[in-house]
Amino acid sequence: ALIFGAAYTLWMFKRVYLGPVGNDNVKGLTDIDSREFLVLAVLGIAVLAMGLYPRPFTDVMDTSVAELLKHVAQTKLN
Repeated sequence: ALIFGAAYTLWMFKRVYLGPVGNDNVKGLTDIDSREFLVLAVLGIAVLAMGLYPRPFTDVMDTSVAELLKHVAQTKLN
């Protein structure tokens, strides 16, 4: 099954990415323009910033998470 899966993946990659475009609607599509690239770049930078320095985001959630943990820690047997 592993060999058949790898063979099918290679065959599919060859047909999808390297083959001719069979749909006229797809032929008319263009790559992203500068506005779309700018939006994606800003989102990428924001994700990278959250990963490298998450403290401002975790500080905002600190109070609500502490209250939730207190609520969960209370026993329901009383």
